[in-house]
Amino acid sequence: MIDKNGKLFGRINIIDLFFLVIILAAALFILFRAGVFSPEKTAAPEEKILLTMFQEEVNTFTASNVKPGDPVTESFQNISFGELVDIEISDSINWGADQEGKQVRTKKDGFVSVKLVMETPGKAGPSGITIGGAKYYVGQFLVIRVGTSAFYARIDSAEQIN
Repeated sequence: MIDKNGKLFGRINIIDLFFLVIILAAALFILFRAGVFSPEKTAAPEEKILLTMFQEEVNTFTASNVKPGDPVTESFQNISFGELVDIEISDSINWGADQEGKQVRTKKDGFVSVKLVMETPGKAGPSGITIGGAKYYVGQFLVIRVGTSAFYARIDSAEQIN
């Protein structure tokens, strides 16, 4: 099989064969990650979620720049979260120690807390919330863009809409 020159069947060098196998493995890995080998997904009926997110402290001008109807996008994976349905603006929530060392809730001038309610295509289930093929969880912090503003908000709740 291998001759005195280190060639397999007298034609292929062993080192060349090794690199060829590595290149083929890398190509298969890239195709697998691109989803070429995954089964076709059937188009499921569009399900909607009423998703509520909360940020304890944000600049007042950022919150006042947002209005219902603005598009909402998750920043990291650039997944659409639909559009904003409602926004509730309240006093900011800031925690700090008082003179006795106890944690007390205070508010900060120039800042507010916001509750953002959006209607997004997805599915809420017992193992998390699926939106655009990505999994999210109640309590998870996300950077989201609402219109021209950005928020670092926590998922507060998700309810399936029939």
